[in-house]
Amino acid sequence: MIKIAIDGMGGDHAPDAVIKGIQLFLEENKSDTKIVCVCPEEKFNGAGGHSLGNRVELVHCDKYIPMDSKLSLSILKNKDTTMHKIIQMLKNREVDVAFSAGNTALFVSISIGELGLIEGIDRPAICVHLPNLKDKTTLFLDVGANVSPKAINLYQYAIMGSLYSENVLGIENPKVGLLNIGEEPGKGDELRQIVYKELAENKPVNFTGNIEGHEIFTGKADVIVTDGFSGNIVLKVSEGLGRSFKSIMLREINRSISGKIGFFIARNSLKKYARKTDYAEYGGGVLIGVNGVVIIGHGRSSPRAISNALFLGEKIVLSGFFEKLKKDKEKWVQQ
Repeated sequence: MIKIAIDGMGGDHAPDAVIKGIQLFLEENKSDTKIVCVCPEEKFNGAGGHSLGNRVELVHCDKYIPMDSKLSLSILKNKDTTMHKIIQMLKNREVDVAFSAGNTALFVSISIGELGLIEGIDRPAICVHLPNLKDKTTLFLDVGANVSPKAINLYQYAIMGSLYSENVLGIENPKVGLLNIGEEPGKGDELRQIVYKELAENKPVNFTGNIEGHEIFTGKADVIVTDGFSGNIVLKVSEGLGRSFKSIMLREINRSISGKIGFFIARNSLKKYARKTDYAEYGGGVLIGVNGVVIIGHGRSSPRAISNALFLGEKIVLSGFFEKLKKDKEKWVQQ
């Protein structure tokens, strides 16, 4: 039986969105996976948590980290928050997955501090699922865990990402690309040139070369590796572009009768497009490299996003990715 711990106070709309997300998961998931919600009891019950049934366990914790909190030693040392509790439960192997849509910087720091890194891994990365034109999923990392990486970090991200893509996403011999400003081997800054050379010469993965920004969503690569600074910008630009496109489209549709008729005819295709470009459909980012399965939700996570994050956590556990990453550490992390 899989157990997933969730921070009941993580996210802009917690605890209501969290409780509704758990409810959606339970309605659509018929396995025996259980949810452990760490939350103040009165807030849990006030949001309807008391009616979720016997697949949900409440662990009372009256302290939590506000979304706008700054990274500080005092917060990291306070072990009695909902965010700390779910990571401690994962560390003690009381649960298989820890999920929070709370403050990302703090959640990453707490996860690293409490769980530690898998032996041989230098720094963790946050990976996200992106849709592509081949109707598959591209794994994109790092999106913020390490904004100033060394070459060894990107090298290891390529290896961990390849293993994740193969085991979690089911892509055989995934193609791995390096995000850069041009396709040629000599393009980019010194960091990118070093990483390109090492991946091309050592061949730890199926390296397909440099990937330019306009190729991210084409499916040219199954895994795309970059530094956390660039990756976070790409992710937020993508989210913003998706929202802007939807707003522009709706505005144009409502401007004329022909627009409304056209929308009616194409509504099913447009709904499919909207789902594929909605971050809620992909649940959250996965912090890979730490000693445990940690999923990071968007601060604005809706109930659907939270439900999908729980499905993602279950999928990762069932895939055996974490165990394989630890078992094959010599193969996957040696440079």
